[in-house]
Amino acid sequence: MGVLLTVGSPNLSVRGVTSKVDLSASRLSGSAVKPSLLADIPPFGTLIGDPLKGHTSTVTAVTVGKRSDGTPVVVSGGYDKTIHIWNLDTGKPIGKPLKGHSKLIWSVATGKRSDGTPVIVSGGDDSTVRVWNLNTGKPIGKPIVSKRDIMWAVATGKLGDGTPVIAATAGGMSSVVGLWNLNTGKPIKRSFAESLTTTTELATGKRSNGTPVVVTGNTGGEVRIWSLNTGKPLSKPLTRCRAECFGQGLATGKRSDGTPVFVSVDSPGWPFEEGDMDGRIQVWNLNTGKPLGDSIKVQSSGFADMAVGQRGDGSSVIVYSDDYGNVSVWDLDTGDAVGEPFSGHSGGALGVAIGKRGDGTPVIVSGGRDKAIRVWSLGS
Repeated sequence: MGVLLTVGSPNLSVRGVTSKVDLSASRLSGSAVKPSLLADIPPFGTLIGDPLKGHTSTVTAVTVGKRSDGTPVVVSGGYDKTIHIWNLDTGKPIGKPLKGHSKLIWSVATGKRSDGTPVIVSGGDDSTVRVWNLNTGKPIGKPIVSKRDIMWAVATGKLGDGTPVIAATAGGMSSVVGLWNLNTGKPIKRSFAESLTTTTELATGKRSNGTPVVVTGNTGGEVRIWSLNTGKPLSKPLTRCRAECFGQGLATGKRSDGTPVFVSVDSPGWPFEEGDMDGRIQVWNLNTGKPLGDSIKVQSSGFADMAVGQRGDGSSVIVYSDDYGNVSVWDLDTGDAVGEPFSGHSGGALGVAIGKRGDGTPVIVSGGRDKAIRVWSLGS
């Protein structure tokens, strides 16, 4: 999730927009999609079900995953220090809220241990990362405690040898990415050293040659690619606004032609005022660190969150949420806007994720200041 060194942020919203189904081979990512399945997907922007309510304060982070029985779920965390699990198909809560963090939760992620156990990983203001069994809601092992202050962002990934890992960024003026073995909770020594900046953003991915990577973003407006295997940088700092803006939301994914990419957004430094420079979204080639296409201009915002995924027709998209309560969608290949910004939350947008329901419907999940989580159809 995107984070500034301030308290709180808002949530997303959505207006339904119907888009035409594109069944051309170039839009199907190499796999056949039956027209009958596309016809069953609710139109783009449709709000699916009632808002998911259970948090008693701002929802700061959302993600999606699957339990061992195949049930698709939403996982959310927030200011109320709790994690909630929801059935993505029914909108019903699964079990009781997970309690353990002593302060607000900034980030949540899902993953799997080597034995197939699906897990939740959470990081928070209490300087801890915690691991939970996604099937049972029970904590796994002891909390991972940071000596560098707040755990801003967490992600899961795999080393080149297949070892599942937790990546997390924590700290103040000199922050690092920490790695831990997801099976054992043991630290894995790597460098990832950056000084005189706070790294608040993190996403894992894989280059075309199979190299597992982590991408970081910091309050100096810089993003960088690192090798998960070695901890060494694979790119110089990539920036357009050194010391003038914040590197905020980060997400990794693939374009429709299979090119691995990451997407970043920068926004004016804090405090900012109306009339300050616009924020910009940039798509980068994860193999080369080179920008792809023109940047996408977005309204200045003190907060942003991003996700990358696919619509029902196989086209790749960027989803972006901001402090103004908007959730916007762009085509990842062309940079063109898809429909109108979504609106539905009564506050700003703090967390956004892309997932898929059991019937194959691709969805956006959003959560924010109004304490609610909403599910929207990404359409076909």
